[in-house]
Amino acid sequence: MNEDHHLQVLKESETLLQAKKAELEKLKRQVSGQQQEMADLDRQLGHKKEELHLLQESMVQAKADLQEALRLGETEVTEKCNHIREVKSLLEELSFQKGELNVQISEKKTQLAFIKQEIEKEEENLQVVLGQMSKHKTGKFFFLRNIQPFVFLQIWSLIIQR
Repeated sequence: MNEDHHLQVLKESETLLQAKKAELEKLKRQVSGQQQEMADLDRQLGHKKEELHLLQESMVQAKADLQEALRLGETEVTEKCNHIREVKSLLEELSFQKGELNVQISEKKTQLAFIKQEIEKEEENLQVVLGQMSKHKTGKFFFLRNIQPFVFLQIWSLIIQR
């Protein structure tokens, strides 16, 4: 009986050992699978780190490009503001000159109107003189020499034209 019992215990131990071996194989497969999964995750992590590094470099470059564009934009704005101030100053100067020219034009128009009136008076006087000359053809040269030089030249040119 003792032997049967021993045999029974040995069979149970062997069954238990087989179960433990099967469980150990199962755990080895799980560990191997997890190690493979860990290696895959490590590779993915390496790729992600590389991507992160490239993105960070790209961000640094983009930031530098944006700062340069901002600097150039600020420089251009400053230049445009200076140009606007110069143009504004020129416009103010031209406006002042326009005012002065308008005053001069007004004065010249007044002078021109006065001269036109004087010419009309002189033409009227000339017509009177010409009328008198046609009545008194004799002695016209003596008469013309005694007239004002401007009127004399106008009369003389009319006489020459006839």
